[in-house]
Amino acid sequence: MAHVPVLRRDPRVEFIDYSWLISGVLYQGGTDLLIPELQAKGINEMYFYNVAGSPIGKKTVSGVADSFDVEEFFVIVAADQAENIFDFIYHFCDLDKPNMGMIRLNKLSRSTIHTPPDDVEALHADAIEHQPN
Repeated sequence: MAHVPVLRRDPRVEFIDYSWLISGVLYQGGTDLLIPELQAKGINEMYFYNVAGSPIGKKTVSGVADSFDVEEFFVIVAADQAENIFDFIYHFCDLDKPNMGMIRLNKLSRSTIHTPPDDVEALHADAIEHQPN
């Protein structure tokens, strides 16, 4: 009979079961229009950046990017919002049309813990004290 090992959780790692990551690539750009629409829906955890590239299947010269309008975006949403926001982005960015881009939906399993300090002024004073002259 096969034995399944027991997974041991590292107490230093925060496991989360409520967040999903929606990420994608827009070949024609448009993330600058998408972000205000998501903010209007209450989604504030998102970012994007421009990348140089070409759509899959498009003939290009080796080593030369065809387009600099390509943008990659990342949006973190709660589990109960994930499918609705995914569908919204899919239709808003016209991803049902060929060569417009692609989108992914993944469950986040880990997240880093960031706890703001209670005494911000003391932290700021300590940082100033340790600055090199």
